[in-house]
Amino acid sequence: MRVRGQQDAPTIRKILSLDGCGVRGLSTIMVLRYIMKILEEQRGVKLEPWQEFDMIGGASTGGLIAIMLGRLRMSLDECEAAYLTLSQRIFTPTHSKANIPGCPYNFLQADGKFDSKLLEDGIKEILRDHYLPETELLKENGSDACKVFVCAVHGNDATAVIRSYQARAYDRLLDVCKIWEAARATSATSRLFEPITVGPFQQKFVDGALGHNNPIDLADSESSGIWPQQDRLIISIGAGNAPGKSVDSNILDLVQTLAEIATDTEERNNIFRATHPDMVKNDRLFRFNVYHGLADVGLEEYNAVDRIADHTDHYLGQYDTAREIEKCVDAMRSGGQRLNFIGGEG
Repeated sequence: MRVRGQQDAPTIRKILSLDGCGVRGLSTIMVLRYIMKILEEQRGVKLEPWQEFDMIGGASTGGLIAIMLGRLRMSLDECEAAYLTLSQRIFTPTHSKANIPGCPYNFLQADGKFDSKLLEDGIKEILRDHYLPETELLKENGSDACKVFVCAVHGNDATAVIRSYQARAYDRLLDVCKIWEAARATSATSRLFEPITVGPFQQKFVDGALGHNNPIDLADSESSGIWPQQDRLIISIGAGNAPGKSVDSNILDLVQTLAEIATDTEERNNIFRATHPDMVKNDRLFRFNVYHGLADVGLEEYNAVDRIADHTDHYLGQYDTAREIEKCVDAMRSGGQRLNFIGGEG
């Protein structure tokens, strides 16, 4: 049900920016769920992220979560269940004669990369579960639509922003990129998965992890391009602060990738905060990240979900975290709600 009234008119554009880091994306979902829970308790109304945020963007597996929450309008419970199922399908190790020596896991192909087909099939299954055809575009024009973007990398190493909305920038992909292609492009690290080809020209894309695994800069530029004169609140959620160990020491590229990604995400966060002091001062910029405990959890370790949950619970239970979430929720409440929902989807 909705009501239209002056007191409910939204005054702040709310932007959600999601890092990516394999299985550890579970931590991202848990943090966001807690923020939404506190917001619900203070408002007295339960809303899902697609109803609350004007824009959701992500990189790598954060991009996959952005698509599920924003474009597919999944609830946080649905998103978590789908994310865990997909992670288990791709990353659960089992013995196989076809694997490379020293890596007894059937998700690895002969070239040491993970099986892209398992990832693609899993994403397409999520679409079928939501009664959408594989041909459904990421583009969405509805008045209620939450704007979604994910980042990937062209074959020439240039950053590609794949959007569900029309932007001012040139965007040839808008009318051709399917939901599953966008999800596959953003969530497949080049060192771990084969590239995906998109569009009539069969252009190659891989995920943008090493360039924008913390997509805070893109969240800022994309949102300011659409709402240049409007007040904006950006909430950035990470997935751990340190490189995780691989399940097998032979997967050297995986270890290197994690180390570079972990360094990149916090460097970008620190630089963005330093260059946007007014947003920090006015409670228009928040960053949540489990800084300790996830260092021993590798990108591909599905069996470590219990440790991910434990460390995230510990982080959310800290006084400083609770205080920052309280400030964040206060800012969200003060900005109104973009669809003037007072309950449900009506």
